[in-house]
Amino acid sequence: MASLEAGTVILATGGSSVPATGSDGAVFDIVRALGHVVHPLYPALTPLLAEPAVHAPLSGVSLNVRIRAKWRGREIESYGGFLFTHRGYSGPSVLDVSHVAVQSLAAGEAGKDRAVLRVRWSDLDRDAWLSILDAHGGLVLSAVSRTLPGRLAERLLTESGIPLDRRASELRKTERNGLVDRLTSYELPWSGDEGFKKAEVTGGGVALDEVDTRTLESRRCRGLFLCGEILDAFGPIGGHNFAWAWATGRLAGTAAARV
Repeated sequence: MASLEAGTVILATGGSSVPATGSDGAVFDIVRALGHVVHPLYPALTPLLAEPAVHAPLSGVSLNVRIRAKWRGREIESYGGFLFTHRGYSGPSVLDVSHVAVQSLAAGEAGKDRAVLRVRWSDLDRDAWLSILDAHGGLVLSAVSRTLPGRLAERLLTESGIPLDRRASELRKTERNGLVDRLTSYELPWSGDEGFKKAEVTGGGVALDEVDTRTLESRRCRGLFLCGEILDAFGPIGGHNFAWAWATGRLAGTAAARV
């Protein structure tokens, strides 16, 4: 193999996500060989799975939700689109908290110490739902379906043990409280994730303190510049990771040109 000498080198290849594009994460072997610390890699912004697929009958149902992920004292929240799939859950809100779920799965024993995900299915809080149910004169199902997709409303009533023909005025206190809990703080059952195959971005990578933040030149290998997904940084879905790639690529390129 022919060698090529260069005064500066910029590594800008992708991470391990979406390997079908040819981005297999081999760049991390290169930087490790050059002495860099590479933080553990994991799929970020990836759909989550549920086994058994308890919500498969809701596949295709979508809505905007607020979802909260909590693990080992760490808590993050996201608001946006949520999609039920035949295998689990997707949509921007799920993708944005998925890295907490993925990391908890990798760090804990099987089935133990797993991140807890709770969903509020609408903008209405507990007091708002209680007021709606107290004032509604018709079926509980019709009251809930005014805000949520019908199939989801039916599912939440069924899980709360409320017959679909129950009128709001006939709700028992335990039924009402159980339903409102599910409407505002639903614990989402999940068991895994879609991995790098479906991940939008790679979490982990070269530690940020190993590059000069003014130029992105390696602190371990002079003349080597690192940018984009190689570095241990990513943002929420919605263009932030493209912006990171473009901004760091430009910084590395302009800095390398000045050497």
